[in-house]
Amino acid sequence: MAEKPPSPLAGKRVVITRAESQSASLAQALRAKAAEVISLPLIRILPPEDTADFDSALCNLAKFDWLVFTSQNAVSAIAERLEAIGIRRNTNHGKPKVAAVGRSTAESAESLGFVVAYTGKGGTAADLVQELANELRGKRALLPRSDKAATALIRQLREVGAEVTEVVAYRTVYVAAVEANAREGLATCDAVLFFSPSVVHAFLSLVKTGVLSSLQERVAVGAIGPVTVSSLYEAGIRCDFQAGEPRVDGIVAALAAHFERTKMVSASGVQSR
Repeated sequence: MAEKPPSPLAGKRVVITRAESQSASLAQALRAKAAEVISLPLIRILPPEDTADFDSALCNLAKFDWLVFTSQNAVSAIAERLEAIGIRRNTNHGKPKVAAVGRSTAESAESLGFVVAYTGKGGTAADLVQELANELRGKRALLPRSDKAATALIRQLREVGAEVTEVVAYRTVYVAAVEANAREGLATCDAVLFFSPSVVHAFLSLVKTGVLSSLQERVAVGAIGPVTVSSLYEAGIRCDFQAGEPRVDGIVAALAAHFERTKMVSASGVQSR
């Protein structure tokens, strides 16, 4: 029986830029493929400093027609705050209906007891609003978001005729320093995974202050989601591969496919970085 070929990820040093608490399953999957995982969390997700507006919206949750989740962080923030103030989550027959930007966000919502009425197909929050435009017209929508979220989505919701209430459900805080071993790991890694525009911005900030060095040409840069891809390009950083959603299997497959391609290119004699 022929031996099974080694994984394309065997021996590869992969930097994960999100919090370890959010990356355990991905790190485990990468290690199962014989990759070395380097944790380099670049942002922290914290509760709002003032929860008055947030709590008011949640206390009146049944008055909304739609609850729009554009990230897994928004799901966690809502679930934690509902529990903190003693409010039950929606049921099959209750309001509001829940919309999730993609499968990963929908699965997170369902795992925390929400009933998801619609899961976006296009991969971005803008796509989700466009897909639900007819359902949102004339309806009250609650949009929980980060304190650093762009306002374009609020404008889009209003343009399709929704009566939108947006609340800061969590804060996205850039880290100001990183541990020496993580900094060294970034300098010697084979790939870096960026999970959100905020992570891209945090990385740029650390490079500008000299805390981190710019990525070397040989390092493969991966993005999770099309919005993160756009943020990388806007920042002047290339993107070598992407996974459409933060699903572990999809991220591992995209990373493995990239290294398989580069291996084939090298074997063919074509110059590759």
